[in-house]
Amino acid sequence: MAPALVERVLAKLGLGVWPSPDLAGLNALLAACCGAISFDNVQKRIWFAGDQTRPLTGGDPTEFFENWLRHGTGGTCWPFNGAMYALARAAGFDDRRITGSVIVEGYPQGANHGSVLVTLEGRDYLFDANFGAFEVLLLAPGQAASTGQGIHDIRAVPVPDGFEILWYAGHNREEPLRFRTEPQHDPVDHAFFLARYDRTKKVGFFNDTLYICCRFPDRILTLGRGNKMTVAPDGTFTKTEVTAAGRKTALIEEFGLSEQIVEALPPDVPGGAVPF
Repeated sequence: MAPALVERVLAKLGLGVWPSPDLAGLNALLAACCGAISFDNVQKRIWFAGDQTRPLTGGDPTEFFENWLRHGTGGTCWPFNGAMYALARAAGFDDRRITGSVIVEGYPQGANHGSVLVTLEGRDYLFDANFGAFEVLLLAPGQAASTGQGIHDIRAVPVPDGFEILWYAGHNREEPLRFRTEPQHDPVDHAFFLARYDRTKKVGFFNDTLYICCRFPDRILTLGRGNKMTVAPDGTFTKTEVTAAGRKTALIEEFGLSEQIVEALPPDVPGGAVPF
């Protein structure tokens, strides 16, 4: 990433100075990203509505952040964490891309989620904005860990050859999702991320219907399948139906997307695959 772009990103994140190259700085960077960049498939849905001749949108970190700066869009795990890797690296952190598997019934296993680890003083920390923990998670061999961040808490449970990361999606507070690390995919390079991102054109939960989740320090806001879902600080979950007009208003006024990008969104595919 060009230094000028990094400066623009840090400014929009509300970080007046470059993060310090330590745990406090790393946590500040992750918290800023979690509170400002959504997990969403907005750009991907628009790509599917086009001629599909260009690569999937956002795989290049510069493109990802330019889209965020202009339109407020984020991305799914491959472009989002690819961009997080590039940002942490530009800020001076010793990081690496890894992949593993989110364990979902009926979904192909094996490197289906891209993530990032940062090494500080010989210790690895999970730096994955998709999980929205607002704090990095220590991954010490054989040691359980938790961020302890209330509705944003994520946990690491040791398993043979690695960890399972447990977290709750914004649309489901009953059963935690599980991400299992895979040592054979630690580390991987940018080309691997791009290839796996490209593979999602054929199979994935984020191709047919809009899904967007924003995590704020005091709540989680999610929109998809004609519903808006909110998680309050005490964990209370509410769901309300939204009309097509209400969807547009919410995307602009509550999720912070540009009017231009919202107008470009296609309607959901009837009967399409969905994450919930």
